[in-house]
Amino acid sequence: MPEHSTDTPASGTTTEPQVTRLSVNINEDTAAKLRWYKEHKGISITETVRRAVALLELVERETADGNEVLLKSRDGKSVRQLWLV
Repeated sequence: MPEHSTDTPASGTTTEPQVTRLSVNINEDTAAKLRWYKEHKGISITETVRRAVALLELVERETADGNEVLLKSRDGKSVRQLWLV
């Protein structure tokens, strides 16, 4: 997913990327997972959600193109296919 770029008009001033405010209702388990990732990575909740959406988009696009998304263990002995329903 492309990130918003900051455009610099000919005048040399910088414009802010467009922002969409979002309010969602999630269960406590999902909220805890978002908080864990946020704290684990030391990022904002906004960045946490952005990364989650980017990952979801990547998996959806790849599988829509007929590709498989695989998870391989560090030792290479185990390979699992990632499925989204």
